[in-house]
Amino acid sequence: MNKPITDPVEQKKYLRSVSLIRGIAALSVCLFHFTKGFIGKVPVSDIFLPYAWVGVEIFFVISGFVIPYSVLGYPFKFKNYGGYILKRLARIEPAYLTSIAIILILNYISSLFTIYQGDPFGVSGHNILLHLGYLVDFFDGTWLNPVYWTLAIEFQYYLLVGLLMVLWSKNIKILTVLSLLVFFALSFWPQEEIKFFRHTDIFTIGIICAFYKKEYLKKAHYLVLVAILGLVIYYHHDYVIAILSVGASLGIAFLDNIKNFEWLNFLGKISYSLYLIHVPIGGRVINLGKRLDQTIYTQVLVVLAAVGVSIFAAWLFYIYIEKPSHRWSRRIKLKHKQV
Repeated sequence: MNKPITDPVEQKKYLRSVSLIRGIAALSVCLFHFTKGFIGKVPVSDIFLPYAWVGVEIFFVISGFVIPYSVLGYPFKFKNYGGYILKRLARIEPAYLTSIAIILILNYISSLFTIYQGDPFGVSGHNILLHLGYLVDFFDGTWLNPVYWTLAIEFQYYLLVGLLMVLWSKNIKILTVLSLLVFFALSFWPQEEIKFFRHTDIFTIGIICAFYKKEYLKKAHYLVLVAILGLVIYYHHDYVIAILSVGASLGIAFLDNIKNFEWLNFLGKISYSLYLIHVPIGGRVINLGKRLDQTIYTQVLVVLAAVGVSIFAAWLFYIYIEKPSHRWSRRIKLKHKQV
């Protein structure tokens, strides 16, 4: 029976655990950017806020999971690669390109007011073109948004994992194992030019979660691999990234039926939009807040306001920009006989 390969967002069974973890990651990144260099020392800040940037690595674990999870169990062939890339582009590019336009418009408007503290407005056509191909890091450009570098890594992951999925099959285990080992081994490549390679260990801990969920791995084998990967991630990065990467993989694997926490589920749904626009939107709230008396209470209120404004803007962005792109992506079908 022919059945279309679905997009991860269409698979509801495990979406809740992924969505909850996405919500936590998105909120963490927001808090990191809004508090760094702005908020004074409060008891919780020394414990949590310096590590809130690790939400980025959690997103890598989630991507490691959702892409293979949407394809495993189907005979994904090389001829499907182009359609797969089109689905990913339809899913991510409209929001990404719109966020670039928003940044340029806001930068121009801000430069018209003396009250705003920031760099003078300027546009480099060369730099914009580098953004369109996620090539800024390769040609010494400057990212318009500090989160964009992670999108470049994600895009490189999409390109490579799409090729690997051609090799993954329950019936050809040796090829599946070898290809995944090669992908994982890239994290040991001692170089700085291709940042993506430094994160393949983190993507891998998400990939093996997809293998477990699709019953390519038994639970015991999955848990052993998670432990090994956690140690490698600790070796390559640090203990915080290792703990949260392991936690994210286990959370996706075993929190399928978690109840409540609807607000985190909501944040997870709008997480991509929030990730893209929290700096240009909420960052301006922080910028204006610097003119107020800098007491810890004022700083906390300004950060809360920045988070609130960013979430509201991300919700609108999700409805009018990102949600339509979901529909466009779903229209691209990859049909095969299920195995």
